[in-house]
Amino acid sequence: MKDNSILEARIHPLKQAIGVLSILIVILGVAKLIFSPTSSNYWEIVSAGVLFYAMMNAVLSIAFENQNYYWLYSIIGFFTLLLLGGGLAYILSGTNIDEAGSFRWIFLVFTMGYIILLGIVRTMKKIITIAQREDTRFKNEQ
Repeated sequence: MKDNSILEARIHPLKQAIGVLSILIVILGVAKLIFSPTSSNYWEIVSAGVLFYAMMNAVLSIAFENQNYYWLYSIIGFFTLLLLGGGLAYILSGTNIDEAGSFRWIFLVFTMGYIILLGIVRTMKKIITIAQREDTRFKNEQ
């Protein structure tokens, strides 16, 4: 049986964003039809989706060799998800981001945290690559 690790999955960042946006549309639609959510509940759901994308995207970045390519499309996907998710929350709730509470700050914190998380993962990958190269060199010397 073949082991399929999530760390080896090469899923394009824009496909990840489309997947998360699709899930958000379903969840927001179900919430609108079944429950009686308050206006801030829509913004909370979108915030959770954006945070999920950020975490998933950072983990899946490990599998890509060309990190610059991955970063470009990851950031495009992130901001597209922010804009489209925020637009959905606005349309469904009828309140803009300022009226819904402190979600402007939440999105700002998620954005900064996302960029820092991508940087940490990229640095970890670089350190591991260097360590593997040195380990191979050390084994060849013996």
